[in-house]
Amino acid sequence: MRFLVGAIALLAGTAVAQECNCDCVVDDCFSVVAGTSPFPAEATVADCRSFMWEVVTVAAETVTTTALVTETASSTTTDVRWTTITVNTESAPLQKRQATGVVTVPDYATGACPQSSDFSSACRCLGVTEGGTSYQHVQSTETVTVTSTVTTTEDVTLTTTSTESATATNLYFKIRAANVGSNGIRAGQYLYTLLESEGLGVNMPRLAFVSNAAQGVIFRAGPDNKITGGDGTPFAGDVTDDPSEQLYLKTPENAQVEYTCTLDPGTKGVSCTGSGSGGTYSYPAAWSNGRLWLYTSEAGIQGEDAALQAVGPLTLEAVPI
Repeated sequence: MRFLVGAIALLAGTAVAQECNCDCVVDDCFSVVAGTSPFPAEATVADCRSFMWEVVTVAAETVTTTALVTETASSTTTDVRWTTITVNTESAPLQKRQATGVVTVPDYATGACPQSSDFSSACRCLGVTEGGTSYQHVQSTETVTVTSTVTTTEDVTLTTTSTESATATNLYFKIRAANVGSNGIRAGQYLYTLLESEGLGVNMPRLAFVSNAAQGVIFRAGPDNKITGGDGTPFAGDVTDDPSEQLYLKTPENAQVEYTCTLDPGTKGVSCTGSGSGGTYSYPAAWSNGRLWLYTSEAGIQGEDAALQAVGPLTLEAVPI
């Protein structure tokens, strides 16, 4: 279906109305937690998740393989034996556990955040809100054992073991219309979520533009450069045959499909795309009410320029928080 007005959902966790009514206060506590770096420290974000979220862990599972070891006696008789080797490489199903991370305000924030509610507010300003779930994966370690047998008057076994591991991080930012002439009146404005039901009885978090940077939603990009809301919320769009479709920052349901937004790590440019019965939607534009839509072509934007004052295609970019 097609709504009269819309918004493109680039990626956010906490919905922020046009007049922010969220429990998020930019104060001394927030300044201490956020720090001076343009992007929050990963350790700080982890403290907020441990403080605000339920933690889910992935346990290790043991996989058993076998290797053939041949032992030769001093005589010409050959004795063949089977030896088992265990390798920890796969993951067992997710199992919930009681959060064991930060349960009190961290030492570095106690001075500026005397109450736990102060620290919770600062975490919300960073995009980490209550009700989320943190998936904590046990470090996967693959152990490869190579066994060779050297035979003399006595059997000698030489064993070599090697272990490798790697860790990836997320990048947090806000999204705005770049300060270029083609973006018109939307240049320099930030994406935020606007909750509206339009008679459906359920508030839908539509993406729109706002001049106040403080109202902008926090997004994140993982090692694969895929963008989601700060708490991992995906983007969704309605299945429609219209030339344009608005984006939501929510999990798809009913007649909706997931849309994909991507960060270019070099230019910090942001692009979004999704498919419907009308084709592929990848051309961003904003209507006169500030809501963000995706079109199937530039011609579709120009066709609605007069009636809806559509501006686009827009150039979107990620900016530090």
